[in-house]
Amino acid sequence: MKYLLQFSITSLFLSIAVLLLAANPSSAQPYTLTTLASFNGSNGMYPSDLILSGGTLYGTTRNGGDMTLNSGTGCGTVFSIPVGGGAVATLATFKGSNGDGPFAGLLLSSGTLYGTTQCGGDLTLSGGFGDGTVFSLPLAGGAVTTLATFNSSSGDDPMSNLFLYGGTLYGTTMCSAARNGGTVFSVPVDGGAVNTLATFNGSNGGWPSGGLLLTGGMLYGTTQKGGDLSLNGGEGEGTVFSVPVGGGTISTLVTFIGSNGEYPDGNLLLSGGTLYGTTQNGGASNDGTVFSVPVGGGAVKTLATFNGSNGAEPCGSLLLSGGTLYGTTSGGGANNDGTVFSVPVGGGAVTTLATFNGYNGKDPEFGLIFTGGKFYGTTVQGGDLSLDNGNGCGVVFELTPTAPPTGSTHLLWNNSGIASLWNIPVSGSPTTASFGPYSGWTPTALASDTTGNSYILWNYTNGAACVWKVSSSLKVTTSQSFGPYSGWAAKSLAVGPDGHVHLLWNHTSDNEAAIYNITLGSSSSSQAYGPYKGWQTTQIAVDSNNNTQILWTDAAAYEASLWNITSSGIQTSQTFGPYAGWQAQSLAVGSDNLARILWENTSTKQASIYTVASDGSVTSQPFGPYSGWTPSGLAVNNDGDSDLMWNSTSNQLSIFDIASTGSFKSSPYGPISGWKAIAIAPGP
Repeated sequence: MKYLLQFSITSLFLSIAVLLLAANPSSAQPYTLTTLASFNGSNGMYPSDLILSGGTLYGTTRNGGDMTLNSGTGCGTVFSIPVGGGAVATLATFKGSNGDGPFAGLLLSSGTLYGTTQCGGDLTLSGGFGDGTVFSLPLAGGAVTTLATFNSSSGDDPMSNLFLYGGTLYGTTMCSAARNGGTVFSVPVDGGAVNTLATFNGSNGGWPSGGLLLTGGMLYGTTQKGGDLSLNGGEGEGTVFSVPVGGGTISTLVTFIGSNGEYPDGNLLLSGGTLYGTTQNGGASNDGTVFSVPVGGGAVKTLATFNGSNGAEPCGSLLLSGGTLYGTTSGGGANNDGTVFSVPVGGGAVTTLATFNGYNGKDPEFGLIFTGGKFYGTTVQGGDLSLDNGNGCGVVFELTPTAPPTGSTHLLWNNSGIASLWNIPVSGSPTTASFGPYSGWTPTALASDTTGNSYILWNYTNGAACVWKVSSSLKVTTSQSFGPYSGWAAKSLAVGPDGHVHLLWNHTSDNEAAIYNITLGSSSSSQAYGPYKGWQTTQIAVDSNNNTQILWTDAAAYEASLWNITSSGIQTSQTFGPYAGWQAQSLAVGSDNLARILWENTSTKQASIYTVASDGSVTSQPFGPYSGWTPSGLAVNNDGDSDLMWNSTSNQLSIFDIASTGSFKSSPYGPISGWKAIAIAPGP
């Protein structure tokens, strides 16, 4: 077959591929989102801010715990979880009298956790719900100690994080006796009476739900409402304020008016004489902003505006690292379930680092912590969506920078004897080259090596075969012909780590098999097996130890057998089935040396991937059925993901990139008139 001539219709295929990719943009993100723990009610519901100590994350849940309380929703918990993930440990459960609804995160000092509960305490108040508490708890868990109890005169609904200064805890309450009220308060760290440092009245702010920061003897914070009472039906749209640490007059540093933000909620961040924060609404699209303001007061600078697609309603605190601000939005993004974002500290475009979809979390209302090169946070809902009326009870998540992408793919197409080879990178457009037609020859199989070369198997009408080696630049570098051998047909090929091509032959009448071990362009050796009545070989693979694996099928009995042949000739086998209606169709081996067998239900066109562990145990992943689509090939890429190829009745192609977790994304191609994808192999 050395006389075969090559011609290219690369430009045609490349232009088609570019159009397909443009219509299906990549959803790859620079970070990987991992769920470390899901809440289920009994271990808590609706988690808040996290803190980190000694490799353990600590936080509160505003509901859950003892589910016999609070009409079946519980009064909340304090929890911990290892930073690497694991079971949620409940350190304390609230019962109403010792607090109810810990909305904010925790403060850790000298082995003791401190926090607030929005309700509870004195249950003779607020219709039996109480007005809230300040509490403490040993870091290892145990009994909750109530340090202070609120009432309407001292404030109620404390929802802020606490901070400790000079033996005193400081925070805010959302409400008070005053209209649009709320207070700034302090409590001795060992407990005692609530000291009201300042009271809001609307014009100087109202509804302070965020925590406080201290600098230069002044406390700084935000109020969700108040300020300009001509706005928002007389309630105002929020402020940034300051008050002396010992108490006194509230100074309004900034009044929000909608265009510069509305409803600031989270804690402020101070860096270099500038305060940074977020507003839930306002800005150009009314989906919220990131803002800054000088610590001495002045004009609001809008650093970024949210528009729904890049997030909406940021209500958590900001984190500053390396000149970049990081935070969360409780809504917006691709699924309207919230995002993790970044913005340059000087202002600029919003970058979406991760998008929530319900299953991996929903509604992240709080900020992030950063340690060990990773971000950690919570979502109020999401996780197990069978709970809480389909909303889930919340998760703890980890966000890790994604390693440079790997896992490119090689595809082989056929059009009446013309072959087209596609190299599809992780991102960007495929490179393609076409070969043929060559009278009597048909492309039938594809393999690849670890350096990016592809190997195409051609079959001739008289039973001869030819193997091509094609470089990563899509140039034919070597070809070698074999046969014809009476009654034999070349079926499949694979390439070992030693660079040898393993060519699998079937004898069509007596069910024998033969393997050619080929040094391409030079010598070859062969080994025959069988015959075995009813059995035919289907596909061959070679693992990183240079062991050969062969898939045999007995179609009539719906059985399969996987052979492993070591480089020293030792042969073992494992049989699967019978599974009525299912046929083993394809074999692939990953860098982990585990075999994956693709099964097809010939009636329903469902697919199932069997992964065979080293001890012979099997895990399976089912897919489909998808009307009009048939599973048609399997490969395992260098990133460990399986690539499952589907063909439709209209010659469309879809590749499922399947992670080890079972989640997958699909990439569609075509239809391209006259062409059909026939084989898939991993790229470098």
